[in-house]
Amino acid sequence: MNLVLGTFHPYVILIAIGLTIVASYTALDMFTLIRPSGQNKRLLFLGGTFTLGIGIWVMNFLGLLAADISRFASYQIPLTILSIFIGIAFAGMAFVSFFGKGIHLFHLIIGSIFLTIALIAVYIIDIYAMNLTISYNVPLFIFSGLLIFSSFLFSLWILFSPINLTKGNQVWLKPISSIIMSGAIVEGYLLLKRASSLSSANIGNLAASKEDTIIIYLVLFISILIISGLIASSTLINKQLAATDTNLKDIKAALDASSIVAITDRNGTILFVNEKFEEISKFTKEEILGQNHRILNSGYHSKDFFLDLWKTIQSGQIWRGEIRNKAKDGSFYWVDTTIVPFLNKKGKPFQYIAIRSDITKRKEAENHLFDSLKEIRDITFALDQSSIVAITDEKGKITSVNERFCEISKYNRDELMGQDHSILNSGYHSKEFFKELWITIGHGKVWNGEICNRAKDGSLYWVATTIVPFLNGNGKPYQYIAIRTDISDRKKAEEHLKVTIKDNTDIRFALDQSSIVAFTDAKGNITSVNDKFCEISRYNRDEIIGKNHHILNSGFHSKEFFKDLWKTIGEGKVWKGEIRNKAKDGTYYWVDTTIVPFINEEEKPYQYLAIRNDITERKKTEEVLHRQDKLAAVGQLAAGVAHEIRNPLTSMRGYAEFLQLDEKNPERMEFLGIILDEIERVNTIVEDFMVLAKPKAVELEEKNVVPVIKNVVSLLEFEARKKNVRLTFDCNHEIIQIDCDENRLKQVFLNFIKNGIEAMPNGGELHVKTIIHDNNVQISIQDTGVGIPKEKLKNLGEPFYTTKKNGNGLGLMVSFKIIESHNGKVFVESELNKGTTFNILLPAKTA
Repeated sequence: MNLVLGTFHPYVILIAIGLTIVASYTALDMFTLIRPSGQNKRLLFLGGTFTLGIGIWVMNFLGLLAADISRFASYQIPLTILSIFIGIAFAGMAFVSFFGKGIHLFHLIIGSIFLTIALIAVYIIDIYAMNLTISYNVPLFIFSGLLIFSSFLFSLWILFSPINLTKGNQVWLKPISSIIMSGAIVEGYLLLKRASSLSSANIGNLAASKEDTIIIYLVLFISILIISGLIASSTLINKQLAATDTNLKDIKAALDASSIVAITDRNGTILFVNEKFEEISKFTKEEILGQNHRILNSGYHSKDFFLDLWKTIQSGQIWRGEIRNKAKDGSFYWVDTTIVPFLNKKGKPFQYIAIRSDITKRKEAENHLFDSLKEIRDITFALDQSSIVAITDEKGKITSVNERFCEISKYNRDELMGQDHSILNSGYHSKEFFKELWITIGHGKVWNGEICNRAKDGSLYWVATTIVPFLNGNGKPYQYIAIRTDISDRKKAEEHLKVTIKDNTDIRFALDQSSIVAFTDAKGNITSVNDKFCEISRYNRDEIIGKNHHILNSGFHSKEFFKDLWKTIGEGKVWKGEIRNKAKDGTYYWVDTTIVPFINEEEKPYQYLAIRNDITERKKTEEVLHRQDKLAAVGQLAAGVAHEIRNPLTSMRGYAEFLQLDEKNPERMEFLGIILDEIERVNTIVEDFMVLAKPKAVELEEKNVVPVIKNVVSLLEFEARKKNVRLTFDCNHEIIQIDCDENRLKQVFLNFIKNGIEAMPNGGELHVKTIIHDNNVQISIQDTGVGIPKEKLKNLGEPFYTTKKNGNGLGLMVSFKIIESHNGKVFVESELNKGTTFNILLPAKTA
C-alpha cells in the first residue's frame, strides 16, 4: 500500500475521502434536479458546481497535507484560492451542456474531459501553492489521466445516460454514481501523486509546529462546516422542489386529462403537445413537434383573425376565442382556446401555452339549432299562409290571431283580443260538444274536430280544427294553439254529395285548397294527387301516378300498423290516424290522415280517397315537450358531475393556499393567486350547475334589503372604477323590510351589476335605484352600455343562452330562479347603444 500512497497522516486522508464522497453526492443530487426544475435551475447549477469544485480541491489539498503536514508552514494562500476557483470553474464547464434539451454521449465525454482537467489543474496548482517542485513520469501521467477520464465518464453515464434516465429510478443510481465519482477524484489524486515526484523548493526541511497542526485541523473543521452547509441546503432545496413538483405534476395531470395542451416558442414553433392534442388532431408527436399551428389551419378564419390573435399574445395579454381546425384526416373540429404568454424579465413573451377544449359537438348543436329555428320560422310562415291560427291563454282568452283568422271571421284584431271563442258561436253545436272539447284539452290532450262558426257579418263557415295544449312544469295547460283549416266548401260539397255522389268537383276543389289529397284504385295504386300532395312529398305527378303509398314509407310504422289500416278500409270503413311519411328529398313529415273507401254496387271498395293535413309542426311541438323531460334528467346528471368536480377543487384550493403561507417569491405568489382565482371561477360554475340541477331550498328571513344592496355596491365600486364606470346608489328609505335569503339575493345583485359593468367596455354610468309602490320594492339596475337586441331579449334566462363572449348562460337563469323563489319578478328593458335596465320587483313588508 505504501508503494502507492507513500507515508500519510491516516485521519487527514480519511476525512478528505469522506468529504469528497459527501461533496460528490451533494453535487450530483443538485445536477439531477436541474432538468425537472422549472424555477431553480440556476441556483441548483451554482450549488452543484461549487460543491463539486470544493470536493476536488479538498481531496488534493488535504491529500498533500496528509503526506507531509509540515508543508502547511510554506503554504501560499493566493495560489490555493486560485486552485479553488479553477476547480469550481472547470466543474461548472463540465455540466453546462446538461442544460440542453437532451443529454447525449458527446455531452458526457465533454463533461468528463473538463472534470479530468479540473482534477489535474487543482493538483498541480496546490503543489506549487505549497512551494513544491514536481517532476513527471510522462507515460504513467498520461495513463493516470486516461484512467481518471474513464472513471468520470462511467460515473456520469450511470446517472445521466438517456437509457438510465428513461427508467425513472435514480434512488440507487445516484449513490453508485457519487461513489464512482469520489473514487475517480481519490484515484486521481493517488495516481497523479504516483506519476510525479515532489521535492521542497526551499532549502532544508520545515517542521510543523503545534500551532500549524491546530490551523490544519481548523481548516479541516471549516471544510466540514462548508460541506455540511451545502448538504443541508441541498436537502432543503430537494424538499421544496419535491413539494413544488408534486403539485405541478398533479395540476399537469389534471390539465392533460381534461384539456388539449400545446406549448410553442415565441415564433409559434410547437415544442410540446399532450395526448389529447394527438387524439383530436390525428397527428403524432413526431409529426407535430417543430411545426407551427398552420398545419391545422382549416381556412375558415380570415388573416385578420390570426393577426389580431398574434397582436394580443405578443403584447403579453391572454387571448381567448373559438377556432376551427383541420385534423390530419381532413376532418374539421372546433376548440375553445385560451393562449397564455409566458414573459421573460424584459416583459417579452418567450413561449406560449395553448389550452383548448373540444367544442365540436356544441358548435354542431348550435348550427343544428340555427337550422331548426329557420325551419320553424319557415313552417310558421307556411302555416300562416295556409291555415287559420289562434292562440289563447289557459282560460280561453284570445291572445293572438293571424291574418287568415281575421279574414274568415270578419273581425279585426282589436275586436278579438281578450275575447273567447264564444264570440264565434254559431249555435250549431250542443253544450256537450264544447264540454267534451274542454275536458280533452284541459287534460293536456290534443283535440281534433270540425266546428261551425259564425262570422261578424252573420255568415256561417266550417273549420277543421286541431287544438294543441301547451303544458307547464306541473303538467297543466298554460295556453292553447288552435290550427284551423277552412272546410266550408268541403262541408257544402258533402251536403251536395248526398244528392249526387258522382259530382265531386266542388269537394275536390275544397280539399285541394285545404288538404293533401290522393285517390287510389282498389289495389292501392295512386290514380290522382293534388298540388299539395306533390308539394309536401317533393314528387311530381309523373313520378307518383301508378305507384302505391309504399314509395312514401318512412319505416317508422310496423307492418301490423298498415295491415290494420288495409283491413279497416277493405271492409268499407273509414280509417283515421297519424302517419309519418318520407319525402323524395329524404325529409320526414307527419300527416293527419282520413281514408274514405268508395263502395260499388257489390258493397266492395273500388277506390279510396285519402285526405291528409300536415301536422309536422304539431308533432315537433310534442317532441319539444318530450325534450323538456330529458332536460330534467340532464339536470340530475349535472348534479352528479358537479359533485365530483367539487371534491378535487377543494383539495386544489387547500394546497394552493398552503403554498401561499411560506411563499416569499412575488412571482410565485402571483401565480398562486391566479390558480386560486381560477379555482373560484370553476367553483362558481359548479354552483350554477348545482342550482340548475336541483335548486336549493329557500329559507326566507325578514331583512332590511337596503344594507344588502349597499354592501354589494360597495364591493363592486373598485372594479367599476378600474373599468371607468361611475357606480351610484339612490334610495330614499333607510329601511325596507322584505322576506329573503340574504346570500342568494346578494348573488342576484352581484350578477346583474357585474353584467352592467361588463356591458360598458369603454366606461359609462351604472345607477342602482330603489323605490316602493303598491307594497312592492322595485330595484332598478340601469347601465349606459351597448344594449341587447329585441330578438335576444326574450331569450334571457334560458339555460346556456348568453349574450357574453365568455359566458356559460347559467348566471341569468339562476338569478331569475332566485327572484322567482322570492315571489318576485324580473323585467328587462333595453335599447341598442343606449343601455339596459334590470327591474327586480319583490314584495315588501308593510308596517
